[in-house]
Amino acid sequence: MRTVHRGPYETCEPTFLALFSWIESRHLQIADPIREVYTNDPGEVKPEEILTEILVPVR
Repeated sequence: MRTVHRGPYETCEPTFLALFSWIESRHLQIADPIREVYTNDPGEVKPEEILTEILVPVR
């Protein structure tokens, strides 16, 4: 599964919780380590424009 969080890194928790809830509601299981991809540089964009791609392998 993949989702994108928009905003400061310290505000990612609700995005993770929503994704975990979605996974659980579909009776899926996390299959491998979760990865985060930082798609832009927080030194170059405003905090509210930071993008973090969250990748959760499921089975």
